[in-house]
Formats: sequence, C-alpha cells, structure tokens
Amino acid sequence: MKLLTYIIDTHINGNITHAKAYFNQYQNKTENLKSDIIEVSELFGIDTTIKILKKLGVSDTNLINAFYDYSNDNLDEVKTILLNNY
Repeated sequence: MKLLTYIIDTHINGNITHAKAYFNQYQNKTENLKSDIIEVSELFGIDTTIKILKKLGVSDTNLINAFYDYSNDNLDEVKTILLNNY
C-alpha cells in the first residue's frame, strides 16, 4: 500500500509521468491491488482515488471488484462516480 500511496500523492503533486512509471512497475509486482485501492481511498477519499486510478489505467471492473470484495458499503458511491465522470 505504501507504493500506491506514494503514486497517488505524486500524481496529486503534479508529477504525472513519474506516477505513471511507478504505477506500471507496481501493477506488475502486486497481487494486492484490490485491498490497496480500499486503503488508499480511505486516505485520499473515494472520488480522488478513482479519478487518479482511472487516469493511470485501472479498469472500471477492477475498481468495482475492489469495493465489492472489501468495502461493500461504498459500492454504490463508486458506481455513481464511474457513471457520472467516465
């Protein structure tokens, strides 16, 4: 989760190219993407996390599955954000 937090923070601070490069490395190495998404969304908020992860190339399916598996309470909010913004 620390690396995904760093990636999101880097993206927020404006270094998008650096964030994308780290995310590509992170995606190839991790098996915990779903649980990391939930933990990061608790730090940065669901809306911010989803917007940045979408820009980095995470699919809607992965985002919905993460919240379905780990945080069912927020599933409707995630679906609404995805429908309204993308």
